[in-house]
Amino acid sequence: MKSTRRSHALRKLLDLCDDLHRLRARLAAAALPRETRARLVRQMRSKTERLARDLAAYRFKGPLGRLMREHRLSLVQFQVLATLLQRHLRAEDESSMEGRELLAAVFESSFDVLSGMELLHENGALRRSGLVVVDDSDERALDLLESRYRLGHEALTAFREEVLGVVVDDGRGAVEAYASNHEYLLDLRILHNLYLHRSERVFQQERWDRAHPGVVAPGRQLGQRIEAFWNRIERRLALGPDAAQFPGVRFFREHRLGRAETIVVVALLFRELFEGIAYADVAELIRLISGDELELLRNRRHFLEHGRLLRQDIVKVSAELDGRTLTGEAQLSDWAVNQLFGAPLGDGAIDADDRLDWHLYLEKLEDARTFFRDLEGN
Repeated sequence: MKSTRRSHALRKLLDLCDDLHRLRARLAAAALPRETRARLVRQMRSKTERLARDLAAYRFKGPLGRLMREHRLSLVQFQVLATLLQRHLRAEDESSMEGRELLAAVFESSFDVLSGMELLHENGALRRSGLVVVDDSDERALDLLESRYRLGHEALTAFREEVLGVVVDDGRGAVEAYASNHEYLLDLRILHNLYLHRSERVFQQERWDRAHPGVVAPGRQLGQRIEAFWNRIERRLALGPDAAQFPGVRFFREHRLGRAETIVVVALLFRELFEGIAYADVAELIRLISGDELELLRNRRHFLEHGRLLRQDIVKVSAELDGRTLTGEAQLSDWAVNQLFGAPLGDGAIDADDRLDWHLYLEKLEDARTFFRDLEGN
């Protein structure tokens, strides 16, 4: 089986991390004879060197490899992930670890623990990438050693898929033309998921609540994957001579929607389709399409009356406070949903331009008498 060799190699890496954890635990126990302590130290150094060699020689081809390359993870950072993975898999009720316990499982001396605290800082690679997260049940202890940490969902998924032999599609390989409109929409759904992961990472509560400027663009790597996936979609569209006639492609092009506006439409479309919920908070959608806090401020414009989504009646917003769109919920207009899935307009149906003109006319209509006067005039 193709995954056997990779599974065996990853098992060796994780077993070495487990051995190092046990050796450190023994060294931290009650006083040991000098000979025993010296033997344990020699074993630990030997296993650390072996782990470094094996880690350098391992050819990660799956999601775990992508994480290692994107975030340039070091030997110690890999040990942190392996330690949290062990806790997640073996703990019956508590899958998180206190900072001092986690660092003690990775470092030998008090000085190393002190200097290694940067591993748990929110600006460090592990937490900035979302591979390690602060436990939701934690009361946001300010001390890094007192906070509790757990393995992030992306890291856990990467370990699991590495074992299964999954190979990452980096978007640079050969692609095929889309066979249908549905296939195109499903690719947009996957792209939406990348936006969602980035949003969760950039706007996680602990980063939003910080009392200092923090780091720039914590979702930079996901931003690169988003760009690569956009390019992949465009390549697939270019390969299909009939792709321009797909209802979804026609919809986005005829209404001249940009990338951010497209993702808003896709988010609302699939929320209704998968969850049976037609609404989404406007603030949630703005976070979804924003790669950082500056974009968050700018992207409010997509939900103003002069923005394409509202001006063309593609999205409707019901605000709790008059004129305050951020307090409201957004939904796709029925006609937009139908067009995206290719429902025919039918004989005598109103096209997009006529519908827009009608929508603008109703907005400006003062009262019923004006309507009937205009009707008689026609």
